[in-house]
Amino acid sequence: MVTIARACPRDFLSVAALDRAAWGDNRNATFIPDGEHAWRLWVEFALVFCARNAEDEIVGAVLAFPCLDPNTYCLHKVFVEAAARGQGIGGRLFDALFEELDSRGVDCFLTVDPENESAIRLYGNWGFTERRFVKGFYREEEDRLVLTRKVEARR
Repeated sequence: MVTIARACPRDFLSVAALDRAAWGDNRNATFIPDGEHAWRLWVEFALVFCARNAEDEIVGAVLAFPCLDPNTYCLHKVFVEAAARGQGIGGRLFDALFEELDSRGVDCFLTVDPENESAIRLYGNWGFTERRFVKGFYREEEDRLVLTRKVEARR
C-alpha cells in the first residue's frame, strides 16, 4: 500500500537521494541534479508531496514551487523509484499536487525535453495544453517545450 502526503523537513534527505537516483534516467544526466540544500528548502517552502510504501520509505515525489507571479507555480520535478513504477504512483502524486494547485486557483507550467513524446502526451492528459518551444532554454544544446496548465480550464 502506498500513501501520498505533503513532505515535511525531515523528508528532504530521502527525497534528494531518490531524485539523484532518478536523474540517471535523464538524457541530460551529465548535469548536476538538485542537491540536499535545495530539497531542504523545497520540502518546507514549496509544494512537495511524497509517496510512501508500507515500510514508510519514500518511493516517489512531486515538486511545484511558487513563481514571482502569485498566480503561477512551476512543476519542477516528479519521479518514482524504478522498482515502484507502473503502479499509478506518479498519477496519484499528480492528483495530490493538482488538487492543491486548483484549490489555490493558480496556473502551473513545466518544461520538458521536446524529444520526450511520451511525457508530452502524459502532461497533455493532465491539462497542460498551452505549448511554447524555447531553443537553448537551459544550455545552447538543450531546447525545451514550456507547457502550461491553466486553472480556468480545470474548473
